Amino acid sequence: MINKNYPIRMILIALMGMSFMNSYSQDNLELSRMVMEDQKMRESDNDTIDMEPIDKLHRQKVMQLIVEGKTVTNKDKTNAALILQHTALTFCNNELVSISPENYYLAYLLSKSAFENGDENAGYFCAVTYDRYMLYTEGYQKYGTQRVFEEETGNEVWAPIDPKTTDAERAAYNVPKLSVLLSKYKMKPLKTYPLD
Repeated sequence: MINKNYPIRMILIALMGMSFMNSYSQDNLELSRMVMEDQKMRESDNDTIDMEPIDKLHRQKVMQLIVEGKTVTNKDKTNAALILQHTALTFCNNELVSISPENYYLAYLLSKSAFENGDENAGYFCAVTYDRYMLYTEGYQKYGTQRVFEEETGNEVWAPIDPKTTDAERAAYNVPKLSVLLSKYKMKPLKTYPLD
């Protein structure tokens, strides 16, 4: 019987190997091309574009490149993370859920690896991808990077933020202090309190 965590473990092993090769490699041009296409699609004024078919192909290709050991440089890792964090959402029991929240966690691991290998720009993306993972698995975020629409008002608000996260933890990933975040948007209340 195959352990259901086997694919994640294999990817983590591949990531550890990539950290060693990071300083001796050039950026993966295929990942760069996918990111350019991804961003161009999202910057378009055309609201009728169905991004999911292209996003799905990109996510599948990113997984293949990770397994093949072709996401080596810090730029490769942040590019792969950007693609993975565009995992589709759907409604289930009137709640917005991710079709694969594990992709957000993998995006977090990739961006964290880049950050720990010296890419200071990957810091904020660590917070973004971890927050997205937490939001779609636990219903709240740690740092304060994710906004949602409040159904009652139609206004954009912060998704619930873990009250135990300190401003020092936020600062480590270039996220503003909680007071600054709350001066810009209201926060949706927590439904369940985060466990220790």
